[in-house]
Parts: sequence; structure tokens; C-alpha cells
Amino acid sequence: MGLAKRAVQIWPDECWQSFPEIFESEAPEDTEFEKEWKLLQTQLNLYSYLHRIDILSGIGAYGILLLGLDDGKRLSDPVDGINPKTGEVISTTKRKLLYLRAFDESVLTVNSSETDLTSPRFGMPTSYKIQYQQAGPSPITVPYDIHWTRVVHVADNRECSEVYGISRLQCLFDNLYDVKKVSGSSAEMFWKGGFPGYAFELTPEAIAMGAEIDAESVKEQMLLWSQGLQRWLALTGVTTKSLTPQVADPTGHVDVHLKLVAVSLGVPYRVLLGSEEAKLASVQDKRTWNGRVAKRQNGYITPMLIRPFINRLIALGCLPEPKEPYSVEWPDLNASTDDDVAKIALNRTESFAKYVEGGVDALIPPRQFFTIIHKMSDSEAENILKEQEKYEGDLSPEPEPKPGQGNEPPTE
Repeated sequence: MGLAKRAVQIWPDECWQSFPEIFESEAPEDTEFEKEWKLLQTQLNLYSYLHRIDILSGIGAYGILLLGLDDGKRLSDPVDGINPKTGEVISTTKRKLLYLRAFDESVLTVNSSETDLTSPRFGMPTSYKIQYQQAGPSPITVPYDIHWTRVVHVADNRECSEVYGISRLQCLFDNLYDVKKVSGSSAEMFWKGGFPGYAFELTPEAIAMGAEIDAESVKEQMLLWSQGLQRWLALTGVTTKSLTPQVADPTGHVDVHLKLVAVSLGVPYRVLLGSEEAKLASVQDKRTWNGRVAKRQNGYITPMLIRPFINRLIALGCLPEPKEPYSVEWPDLNASTDDDVAKIALNRTESFAKYVEGGVDALIPPRQFFTIIHKMSDSEAENILKEQEKYEGDLSPEPEPKPGQGNEPPTE
């Protein structure tokens, strides 16, 4: 259902609204690592696949991102140069990344796991089986065995296990079904209650004469009226009464369950509902929500998805080894937009105008007004005061020349 899809996608969609910047150095010229990363991003649209596996890994307990290499080997074979037991890079051979594929748990099975207690990969999968559906007029599902060196394992909401996370839908299961039942039954309620039907009653005169309702004739007339073009009923000795509609507004019941879904997901209620409601939310709790998004970006996506992906590409030889540790920097979510800057400028201008008009400078000197009230730095306040003195100096009248000076003609 649509609400389940929204629940799975809301965190990844919010976190990947803007892409991070991957760089090795802040120098103006790109390093070899930065050039190759940008080239791969352009050719394979890497961020799109990272966003996709972030979504797919939350449907079930995990997901994998398959790395297609040009080494000419089967997917079940380990990549040369990587120790299959420890993951240590033995040697690096330059390779080309041909494609990426993202898969969720529904088509995956962990064939085997590392059982060596001394291995850094203890408990991690060593082989997967994927049920891959080949495209065509008659799609065929073909199983493939995949070695762990050719994939990036992704699991969100990890608790006890490093392999399996908790589905984003697990804590919402009951609430999602409640929403489905309430919304579905409301349609049935309207269908039945919007037109509850008619009651046919004999008139007192007909009852006194011992008449009975001819059910077949009444049924025939009702079918002609409801299913045909006849818009009248011919009934003798019978009166027709419309039953009272029984339709209740389900909004309150649905809202309760939607708020429970929002609480379980840890997102603001208005953000869960969509763009129009989120616009109002941006005024009330924008910074709080942005803080949660930034926490997931820096606390989960960067260390558990982006860095393992880049490190694997470096180990496989698809990216050159950076000379310095590379950085992952996300855009500032609280950065001021053009509208924010315009509003701040307007508010400050009005504040300055009221400060001057009200003569508040007799109570609070300009320097303290700038630094304490408007939180300016000392240098900013000093610059404003210097400009003010310069401006006032330019407007001051020139001194009158003394007698005998200036351009006046000498007096006789």
C-alpha cells in the first residue's frame, strides 16, 4: 500500500535530497582520486544507486549492491587481490566498474557465513544466492551465486546483528493494517450508507382491506428504476420512505493511526503527510527535523554505506588510492535560502529604523545595540560606525572662508 511505501522511503528520500561532496583535498585543482570519482558518478550515476539500496535495504532485513567488474570471472568467484577470509587487500589491479545493481532481501539468500572466530569478518556473509529475473517476453528467474567481494552489504536499523537489520515496516505493521481497514471500510460505509435504501409500507386503508405487499411487483419496479432509464415507481396502496443515511467521518480515526506511524518512524507528522504539510512544518520544527536528518547522514549513511562503497572500489582498483584521507561532507541543511536572507534583511532594517526613530541610542549606545541585540562581531560593529562617521563627515557643511581668503575680489 502507498503508506507502507512512504514509510520505507521517507528517511532515504529526506537524507538524499542533496548529495554529499566527496573530496581528498581542498585545493582548487582536482586530485586523481577526485577526477575518477566524478567520472564514475557521471557514467554510472552512483548516488542514484546508493539512494536506491538505502531504500531497498529497509524493506526487509538487508540488501546488497552488486558491483559488475570487467575481470572476466563468474560472480561466484572471489575477486583477485582480496583475501576472501579477512577482506585484507593483498594487491590492487586496476579494473573498470561496468554496472551496479541493487537488490532487496526478497530475492536474496545468504548461502554461507564466515565461521572463523579470528577473522575480522566473523559472522558476515561469504556467499549469496540471488533469484535474478531476466527480461524478455517470458521472464525467467535464474539463480546466481555471488561472492561477498563483489557486493556491498547494507543493513539499516542494526541491533544485535551486523548482518540483519530490522525492517522499517516491522514496528508499523499493526498501524498500517489499521489504516487500511479504516480507509477501506470508510469506502464501504459510504457505498452502503450513502444510499441506505427505501422502506415500502402499506397505507392504513390497504391494511384495513387486508391487502398484502406484492414483493415481486415491487422488486420489478425497483429494478426498472435503479438499473434502467425509468425514473418513477408505480405502486398501489404502498408508500415509499427513504432510510436515514449512516455515514461517519473517518478523518479522526485515520489521523490517530497516521500519528502513530509518524511516532514509530521518528518523523514529524506534517513531514509524513507530504509537501504541502511539510511547508508548514518547516516553520515550526525545521531545525529539529534537519538535525535528525543530519544525524542519519553522518551517523549511518556516511560510515555504513558511502565509505564501505568507496573503500571497496579502491580495493577493487576501480578508484585510485587517495594520497590523503578523503572526506565526505554533506550540505548544511540549515543554510539560509534567498527568502530567509530577504526576511532577515527586512527585520534588521525595521529594527534599525525603530532604534533611530525611538531615540533608543540614549539608552543603548550603537556599538552595544549591534553586538548585543543583533549579535554582530566587534569588527562588524566597528565597520558600521566608521562608515557612519565617514558619511556624516561628507554631509557636514564646509567652513566659511576668512576675510581675504577664498575667491572674493579684494575690497578697496
